[in-house]
Amino acid sequence: MYSSYVIYELLIRLQALDPAVGDYLSFKKINAGISVQTTTGPLEIPNTLLDLQFHNPAGINNKDLIELLAALR
Repeated sequence: MYSSYVIYELLIRLQALDPAVGDYLSFKKINAGISVQTTTGPLEIPNTLLDLQFHNPAGINNKDLIELLAALR
């Protein structure tokens, strides 16, 4: 399981691209990663992005984040 700071850091990066992502409320483990409940709804973050954020945050580029945001729409 990941520390909550990994989730917060990813949310901060996502909010910089789209403030409508909302603020962190809670999360739960799902098969492919985690489901983060924000003030605007759920957001599923895959394990690959969580691993990168934990081990190598610079390895996540804006394209990765934009693809995650596109999955919300």
